Amino acid sequence: MKALSIRSLVFTALFAALFIVMSLQQMKLTASPIPLTFQTLGVIIAGIFLKPKQAFLSIFAVVVLGAIGLPVFGGKGGLSHILGGSGGYIVAFPFCALFISLIVNKWMNKANHKSVMNMIVLYIMFILASIVFVYAIGVPWMMVALDFSLSKALAAGCYPFIPGDLIKAAVGIIVLFTLKTTIVRTRI
Repeated sequence: MKALSIRSLVFTALFAALFIVMSLQQMKLTASPIPLTFQTLGVIIAGIFLKPKQAFLSIFAVVVLGAIGLPVFGGKGGLSHILGGSGGYIVAFPFCALFISLIVNKWMNKANHKSVMNMIVLYIMFILASIVFVYAIGVPWMMVALDFSLSKALAAGCYPFIPGDLIKAAVGIIVLFTLKTTIVRTRI
């Protein structure tokens, strides 16, 4: 195996482990069967630091580990957990990491990285790639898995999480702008 391949594998595993650790921190909400976690931030960070293929694989590996029964989602795992009410969010995560990574690739190629307008556009792209996409998959999945109406699924699986997810996207932007040189070296 080439050194680059080993390096890619190590970083992919590292960000998979980071996602698992971020899944452990949970806060139960009374209005939702889904706990508040830092998983979305883990997905964003993986997308920032890893190339698209690596970003996807790092989170996808966790989904596979969870599907076979390892307790990687805040101490829970198994196919029943993936097929349950929060399964749509979990299934969307690898794609979100991929989309964030593709956005970062595009951003790295721009000449004017630090303009305020560039930051705002990047923030909006992060929101679309991580938050909106996750809800677009997770809410309908929750409706089917838990036999919820659209309004009940939005109330349980979307609205309570929006403020925190907006903050997580902002943290991702701050990480991207402050650690740009490290990110460039990591994505080699």
